[in-house]
Amino acid sequence: MQTLIDGEYSVVKIPTITIHESVLKPEDLSVFDHPRPIGISPGYSASGTLLALAIADDANCRIVEFYSAKPKREFYGRGDEKPPPHRNLQGRALLQTSILCRPLGDLFAFDLGPLSMSLYCDVGTRITNGVDIQSAFSAVNRRPLATIEAAVGDTVPIMAENITTVFRNPIYDQEDRNRATDLAMRAWVSQFIAGLDNAADTFAKVPKIDTKKLSPEVSHLLSPPLCCTHSRMLT
Repeated sequence: MQTLIDGEYSVVKIPTITIHESVLKPEDLSVFDHPRPIGISPGYSASGTLLALAIADDANCRIVEFYSAKPKREFYGRGDEKPPPHRNLQGRALLQTSILCRPLGDLFAFDLGPLSMSLYCDVGTRITNGVDIQSAFSAVNRRPLATIEAAVGDTVPIMAENITTVFRNPIYDQEDRNRATDLAMRAWVSQFIAGLDNAADTFAKVPKIDTKKLSPEVSHLLSPPLCCTHSRMLT
């Protein structure tokens, strides 16, 4: 149940399924095969590595969990070392094709600049037709609450305290049984804003983020270990 937008939307539920990238299948993402707005939101580790990505439209949410940044080697006594386990990364290619670079419809997110760099650096995926929500409201600061207030105006009531709380901490803690809740709501409200009346005109002026256009030189500059540093500099 979303708890960010009040009034008639207070009864809106966000059906959410969490899937690890190693078992991600086309049918898991087929619910997003439409041109309507899609919202995405990241879940990070305490050190800033991308651990999960929430994908939401007006009816569904999927949370894709990623492998940790580096596979760990295991040691067995004197000099014995077990190589890192094989990683099935086909889910990342599927995520890029079906969602991040989908041919129809835009993707909306708060702070999409840093997120697009995290997707490139941490997961090795590109994004096209990405819209940074705050960039459409240059007259306000980049705080999510201020942006949402500017977006909805007096058309719908919001739950300001809940919005502040949901956006305060983007950490995705595997030990937290409720870790998916805030992540799903951040993605949901991103697409909600994009679906408001006159939203198309509002966001039409925002340059799209397209990391497929990165030149080889820029890609090399953003490669680890510099990538995460440059990504955080965009915040």
